[in-house]
Amino acid sequence: MPRRAYKYKIAVACWIALLIALISGEFAIRLEPVVQLDRQILEWLAASRTVALDHLFWNVSWAGSSFFLVPLIFVCAVILTIRKHILEAIFLICSFVGAGAINNLAKSVIARPRPNLFPAVFGIPAGFSFPSTHSVQITAFVLALLLVLKVTTGARWFILSIVLGGSLIMLVCLSRLYLQVHYPTDVVAGFLTALFWDVGLAALMLPGRQGKAEWPNLRN
Repeated sequence: MPRRAYKYKIAVACWIALLIALISGEFAIRLEPVVQLDRQILEWLAASRTVALDHLFWNVSWAGSSFFLVPLIFVCAVILTIRKHILEAIFLICSFVGAGAINNLAKSVIARPRPNLFPAVFGIPAGFSFPSTHSVQITAFVLALLLVLKVTTGARWFILSIVLGGSLIMLVCLSRLYLQVHYPTDVVAGFLTALFWDVGLAALMLPGRQGKAEWPNLRN
């Protein structure tokens, strides 16, 4: 099978999985066992609150906001462009913008209200709950950056980067639950949305191995 056709199949499979995950999630959040599990997790977190944790998770949560990530992505894209990794810079931007667009569309269609089981730590933000925007954005950015690092730098420090990046994703996702502004299923849906979108996009845009570009004209 030609390499390009194989990459198309991977991308299509990932994006079909994304659609299935969102549709399945819409049905799942209406099932009583899932509703009870969401409630139990939020109840446990509400009972674990302290002033120190309130401020910790409030600050951690900002790492998943567009106010923080958009300027950071711009800086990363500029650095990649200066170093002649134009394709990777485009991928980094498209991963974030595309995941955000899918997230906003899903929010509008599913229209799940935010949780009101326990008092939010710093107030309930506007908008719908499913999927979690912060979870989508931090996962899309971190995963895309990891894929770019793998292509541009190879395996050096890659394991450490995965550990650090994965820890950041987990902390931001947990912060949205601790702050009582999302259900656990919102966070899971956000993570899967960004994961499937990024992997599918990477299959189309990124080189199969370091130094071999799929769109060589963009490097000239």
